[in-house]
Amino acid sequence: MKRSGSCVQSSAALVPSTLQTISTIARLTARRDIDPERVLAGSGITAAGLQDTTLMVTHAQEQIVSANARALTADDSLGLQIGNALRVSSFGLLGYAMLVSPTLLDALQCIFDYPVLFGSYFDVSLKVEGYAASITLDDYRYRPDLEIWNTDMCLAALWAVVCDVMADKISPDCVALRHGKPEHAAAYRQIFGCSTYFDRPESGLYFPAELLSSPLPLADPFSYQVMRQQCAQLQRTWQNNSNLDVITKALRLISADPLKYNQLTNVASELFMSERTLRRRLDERGVKFQALLDQALCDKALEYLSRTALPVADIAEKLGYSETASFRHAFRRWTGQCPSEYRAMPVEKSVVLSV
Repeated sequence: MKRSGSCVQSSAALVPSTLQTISTIARLTARRDIDPERVLAGSGITAAGLQDTTLMVTHAQEQIVSANARALTADDSLGLQIGNALRVSSFGLLGYAMLVSPTLLDALQCIFDYPVLFGSYFDVSLKVEGYAASITLDDYRYRPDLEIWNTDMCLAALWAVVCDVMADKISPDCVALRHGKPEHAAAYRQIFGCSTYFDRPESGLYFPAELLSSPLPLADPFSYQVMRQQCAQLQRTWQNNSNLDVITKALRLISADPLKYNQLTNVASELFMSERTLRRRLDERGVKFQALLDQALCDKALEYLSRTALPVADIAEKLGYSETASFRHAFRRWTGQCPSEYRAMPVEKSVVLSV
């Protein structure tokens, strides 16, 4: 048996999300006396904006904040800590639906059916083979320098949710990871309480299949059906973009078509507002259009360099640069490296955009 769900798209800027993950990162880094504004730098989100519970952001903005947090703390185990702090209550309607599910399998089915509400950067799958079950991750198409961080965060969040809905601090049989053994390897046992194996074919959590049929302590079949209906409606709302703020909408447009939306006037026209209004609304958030453009172009450049074999000249053309030298200059300004240096570096190394 295999069940899966994914909200992964070709561009992180196209995936909506709430402020929950970003707020959690800000909270955990604040405990280390790091100014939230430094963690949020370049994301288009302010410390005051973290109090706006209606604000929608994107995975692209989450990735900016994650990269900042990683660079500022120099602690790769923070990805695990963030995931472990994302409890079932962090997921709103989806979390409540999982809590009142009849069984653990039903709770996990909510993740597969409403992946946008869970907000994973992966295709999350459940596999059952005989007496063994596993929740595995696949199809990662985000920043390669954050792949280990995002894997850690997703697996930790998944198991935290499993423990919450079962009202029991249990451990999986083991954790398997595709990447090699990192410096923070000891942190996996602290989070999961079991052995971790590296350089495996896939990343996942392994546990007895019998747990899937376990009745949950807060099960309520009627509430479960009602909450599933509300989750379906909320996911449609998010996908229709009606709640996205102006920064998120602008990022999505630029990322979807850098050639068309590399001018403020074109973005404003698509958003049905004047250029002056768009500039004012961005200024109110303390963000300049050029910063958004740089972020979107940098993300696309990183994607092309890490996921394709396209020549640098072709990448420059796709991003709207008439001269390859201009693209190289911009890329060095964004990352401190030239494109060929980034393409050659190991994925464990981090590139943080300064805007």
